[in-house]
Amino acid sequence: MRRLLRTLLVPANLAGLVLVALAGTALARIDLFEWLYEVSRSYEGWSLDELFSGLIAVALAVPILLVRWNRALARAHRETSEAEAEAQHVGLHDPLTGLPNRRCFHLRMEEATGTGSLNTRNEGPILLLLDLDRFKPVNDLRGHQAGDLLLCATAARLRRICPEDALIVRLGGDEFAVVLRAWDCPDHGGSLARRIVQALSEPFEFDDWSATISCSIGIAVWSDGMISSELLRRADQAMYRAKQAGRGGYTHYDEAFGAALREQAALEQDLRRALLQGAIIPYFQPIYDITGRGLRGFEVLARWSHPERGFIPPDVFVALAEEIGLIEQLSDVVLDKACSALAGWRTDLPMSFNLSPRQFADLGLPHRILGILERHGIPGYRLEIEITERAVLADLDIARRIIGDLADAGVRISLDDFGTGTSSLALLTQLPIDKLKIDRSFIHEVDLLPHKAKIVSGVLALADSLGLDVTAEGIERDEELAFLARENCALGQGYLLGRPQPAPSIAELIEASADQAIGASLTRVAW
Repeated sequence: MRRLLRTLLVPANLAGLVLVALAGTALARIDLFEWLYEVSRSYEGWSLDELFSGLIAVALAVPILLVRWNRALARAHRETSEAEAEAQHVGLHDPLTGLPNRRCFHLRMEEATGTGSLNTRNEGPILLLLDLDRFKPVNDLRGHQAGDLLLCATAARLRRICPEDALIVRLGGDEFAVVLRAWDCPDHGGSLARRIVQALSEPFEFDDWSATISCSIGIAVWSDGMISSELLRRADQAMYRAKQAGRGGYTHYDEAFGAALREQAALEQDLRRALLQGAIIPYFQPIYDITGRGLRGFEVLARWSHPERGFIPPDVFVALAEEIGLIEQLSDVVLDKACSALAGWRTDLPMSFNLSPRQFADLGLPHRILGILERHGIPGYRLEIEITERAVLADLDIARRIIGDLADAGVRISLDDFGTGTSSLALLTQLPIDKLKIDRSFIHEVDLLPHKAKIVSGVLALADSLGLDVTAEGIERDEELAFLARENCALGQGYLLGRPQPAPSIAELIEASADQAIGASLTRVAW
């Protein structure tokens, strides 16, 4: 009965019924026989039987036509409704996995943080944000079809693990989300996150291949007054922290960590602005001949004085630049300014430049460095590149090509932080090394600690046998300097000998130095 009423209440059907009712009312008020008599007189050629037969045929045909018309309208209405429902389903679901998509996620999240079905107890949702670890290698090595199979298998495992009333969403790529009701999760989603991590860490078996991945999960809990975008932002920050912790785990959102991320985001914007405005400048720390105390070069240190935050430590903003992909720009800016200063000084002292390990994946690096030297009229032999083991061991073949191109242009190569890694001796035979730099950790209290003294003496003997120069870093005490002098270490630097200074101060130092024309030292850009 309800279905019949819904059909009749369709506007088009209702209009037809009204017309039929009006026609019936009009006919009821006419004297039928009188009307038939007038008609028969007007059309004497008609017989009364023929007239009545025609009226009966019309009376039978009209209801039949009305019924068929209503059925056609109902069918069209049903087909339109089904098409609209199908279009809505397609618009709200991922075509690959069949899971709700990002648009559906945002609609349901608005409902969940309001008065919808997920919030009937005035408790908002718990959001688990998942990102697959090691998915990209599968996609790259086996192709997108294999990646699609892996995504579908992941969706199937999530359906099997999560509660029936949970909202499981594919946000895009290899990112998924699970929305839970708060009262179903007394541990704020921790137990479900553990089960998901364990399930997705098990191998995925396909017809002729298999894959082992993991996932990182960030968990955020709704609080009163929070909008859905804020909940998603918190879950994303928690997931980022889970990845930082080593992947294959989960982390709840922590307000302190969120504040740290906001601080980092603000610092990132300030760093971009500082690079554009030229606010990061080189400072120069002198390098001296340990025995004669003559000036032999400079180590160039990147410095950033923030207008509001004050001095930003280099290890902070350099690490940030590496993380956000600005290290090449930062490196080029500092090298360019250092070369500009060097070109204006009345000295023949060379300078060195410390490269970030992230830069050793770029085969275009030598071209950029040599281009900066050429722009300022500085020959290659006045530049020394400092490298670390970590910088070259990631891809020794590429590192060998980069260092070879620089060495061919006369640039000297120095192995920085020597002795702190695991393969320094091997690198001495595989790369054109000109100098070793003894790390400050070995120089600190070298006169007091016999094991450090033996290490430093051994490095000096090794360098002498290989014909390599040596610079000792971090000299801060007279006793350390005296020990190095006794061991015939040629060059040294540290706060005892000279603190980092801006370019104008170094120009005055050079003018005052009697040994400005002597030396085979260098200037180093260090982080």
